[in-house]
Amino acid sequence: MAFGFPASHTERSSPGTATPDLRRAVRETFAALSWSVREETPDGIVASTSADLRSWGEKVFVDFPPDDPISVTSKCALPTQCLDWGKNKANVRKFLAEFDKHVQQPATADGGPPPPERLP
Repeated sequence: MAFGFPASHTERSSPGTATPDLRRAVRETFAALSWSVREETPDGIVASTSADLRSWGEKVFVDFPPDDPISVTSKCALPTQCLDWGKNKANVRKFLAEFDKHVQQPATADGGPPPPERLP
């Protein structure tokens, strides 16, 4: 459980060199989690989660620093919320788990995910 104004949690992840397009993988991850992309800059992407019984929602920042690892931060949307009840850490972990799935997928020529494999 984080404490701060607003409460937040940050982790770094290194997807490795096999990822041709980190931005695509991040956008697909946000879509899979049903988090709304709010802003996209050359340095990162910001999305928001919806409010629930434990919070007024969070903003999730994914930064692309010049070195290989990405930085993922979840921060309470309400600036005066000082306790997050573990929600920000859960958001970051949920993002990274889903992100790993999208990093492993090779993209097709149009930038989308590959078609599903057909079994005989």
